[in-house]
Amino acid sequence: MTTTVATTQQSIPRRRARRWLRLGSLTLGLALLCCLCAAFTVTEFGAQTYHWQGLDVQVGLQPALRGQTRLILTPLGEVRAATHRTPLALKVSLQGVSLERMKALALHPPDRAALEQDFRRTARRDLRQFSFWQIVLGTLGGLIAPLFLRLRHARFWVFSALCGGGFIAALLFATLRTFHAGAFASPTYTGSLRKAPMIVSLGKVVFLQAQALSDRLKTVATNLNALYGRLSAPPGLAPDDARTVRILHISDIHNNVAAMGFVQELAADFHADAVIDTGDLTDFGLPVEATLSKGLARLPIPYLFVAGNHDSQATVRAVGAHPNAMILDGQRVSVDGLSVLGLPDPSSARPGQGSVDTSDQAIQAASDTLLADVKQTPMPPDIVCVHNPRMDARVIGQVPLVLCGHLHRAYVETDGSTVVCNAGTTGGAGLRYLDRREGVPLSAALLTFSRPPHPRLLTIDMIVLDGSLSEYSITRRTFGSLPSGGGGH
Repeated sequence: MTTTVATTQQSIPRRRARRWLRLGSLTLGLALLCCLCAAFTVTEFGAQTYHWQGLDVQVGLQPALRGQTRLILTPLGEVRAATHRTPLALKVSLQGVSLERMKALALHPPDRAALEQDFRRTARRDLRQFSFWQIVLGTLGGLIAPLFLRLRHARFWVFSALCGGGFIAALLFATLRTFHAGAFASPTYTGSLRKAPMIVSLGKVVFLQAQALSDRLKTVATNLNALYGRLSAPPGLAPDDARTVRILHISDIHNNVAAMGFVQELAADFHADAVIDTGDLTDFGLPVEATLSKGLARLPIPYLFVAGNHDSQATVRAVGAHPNAMILDGQRVSVDGLSVLGLPDPSSARPGQGSVDTSDQAIQAASDTLLADVKQTPMPPDIVCVHNPRMDARVIGQVPLVLCGHLHRAYVETDGSTVVCNAGTTGGAGLRYLDRREGVPLSAALLTFSRPPHPRLLTIDMIVLDGSLSEYSITRRTFGSLPSGGGGH
């Protein structure tokens, strides 16, 4: 009897120890599960969008092996920096830009100190709201754990809520305490933003040079017009003969905003009836680049566009939105009685950003397609337009004239019965112009045709400016003359 009582008394501490061990294990497991559930809830539902000065910015949190801040500029790419020590990634994504607000700020820039003060005040307010919302979500996320484990006692629910909210609060506090904004002095770029260091290095001179380039191009356009007026007219053709059609051929602007003014001046001063652009209006084919096409909307004449390898469907849509624009994509169009057929570079079929390297197979297939399009009607088109001159291989000898670009080198040559005109780069190859001390020559071509019913190429005037914009020239090639007694209108 004594032995049984002693044994029972010795087993009580053991049972008590096992009970506390089970309770401790349950508590620890529940706490870990609460933290995981809180992290999941914050990751999936914690993103918030904030507005500041025309910018829509989304902020969110994600688990990470190394603390970092990610500035995401879709679809350009992102900039990363190791800004804090907690295993957390802070995602800041640009969701939208109000172009009207940005334009207003550019035209009427506010005081810099006031702008910085407004940013700090807005950032503090949004940060408090963001942190509060993450803690609320963490608290709600912690409640998933007892629900999942089917724990019914109230103390588990209270513990889970406090554990989830406390975990997120502690994580945010540690992140803010260790945050070092100076880490962005040595960031990591991904996507198209890998070119950002080059662009930033140019940024100190781009705006000043672009404005100077724009002013200089307008002056040059006026002088070129005076020079053009002194050129002797080809036989049977007066300089302003109403029996002719003038086409301004441009190409490879590559985002050079200054070139748009140059094109407008040339079109007006040389009395062009239409403008044909053989592609590479943009550099990456991004929607934001396509806003450059707004400069073309001010042209009071038809604007025909065939996409280059640097363009995309975003570019095509932006250009096609203008009432004076015609997209050349395998269908013939008529301009002042001239039949024009164009086929885009295969790389431009991508939706937006992507590879601009067109394969040899794609070029060959496009060349075959172009030949098939030419042969759809008994009479060949008066003008065929492509971006890459390699695409015209199958139609040489089948059509009278091919317009192209891509090579950034202006030339006019005759291949059998076909004249090939490459306008070079009317935008000086974009940023490449500003990145070279000697600049890049800017060029365009003015083509003169006799009017229907018998349209015929009469002259090509190649307009070339050297990289310094100090020398410019017009080289004329003559191919025919108006028939005597031709009627005008």
